[in-house]
Amino acid sequence: MQPADAKALAQDGPATLPPGALVAFRYRLAERLMLRDAAEVYRATEEATGAGVVVKLVRPAVSGADGALLAMRLAEQAENLRKLPHPGVCRLIADGWDEPLGARFLVLELLRGETLEALFVRRRRLDLSETLGLLDALCEVVSAQHAAGLLQLDLSPETVFLPPDGQPFPLRLAEAGRHRRDDPPSPPPRDGAVPYAAPERLRGEVCDERADVHLLGAVAYRALRGHVPFRGGTPEEALAARGRGLVPLYAAGASPTEAAADRLVRRCLADDPAARFASVAELRAAVVDLRARLTKS
Repeated sequence: MQPADAKALAQDGPATLPPGALVAFRYRLAERLMLRDAAEVYRATEEATGAGVVVKLVRPAVSGADGALLAMRLAEQAENLRKLPHPGVCRLIADGWDEPLGARFLVLELLRGETLEALFVRRRRLDLSETLGLLDALCEVVSAQHAAGLLQLDLSPETVFLPPDGQPFPLRLAEAGRHRRDDPPSPPPRDGAVPYAAPERLRGEVCDERADVHLLGAVAYRALRGHVPFRGGTPEEALAARGRGLVPLYAAGASPTEAAADRLVRRCLADDPAARFASVAELRAAVVDLRARLTKS
């Protein structure tokens, strides 16, 4: 595809760029993987090396009234990712503006391995030891974001990858660095992150670290119980589900460590942020303590 053809595509505004389109004259697009907050996510190949990558882009001219703002947020995400040299976060390869396409873009590494969602579907439930190990690793990655002035806010098991053995960290987040702590409230998620999001996030209110405590607790609940704590495909449905209460993680006769895990997860999932752990660091300390108790039992 020539630059002139790409420019015509940007002006015509197709829903999906066709396979073969070039970004920055270097990354050849394949299929579109998803559309999130007007950001198009494509699998792509770097022309020079043949390496697989992921390209995330926003075309302001075809993204509605907020197109320019969304492009600015994508540029901010690139800046945020540079602050996160953590092995649990997807690596930023390149970013910039593609003039022929009229697109702000990010190029990210193509993560390998099974997703956490695939593991949940295959296994349905994890045992307590596995779940605490998973929660410990997630806490470390999210705490690294908090130390950089960022919040996770939105997380779905579909965007958590479990790399093959021998990697430096047991999991990788495909989505990170999208929210700064001092950002104004953003619209609630409308994708797989909905069942894990804190109620204040679902209402589009101001969020802090305690919203991330909630989403981590929701992932732990899914791992232990086999389903999300509050079912719903939209923010409205998930908020309504909270009124029906929370199914206990364990039946009567749970062991002391299982009962402690139930209390930990319930505290994470409290409606009132003030009733949750005050920070992910505090949550992680409780997880580490519970892992030690489980090892001794």
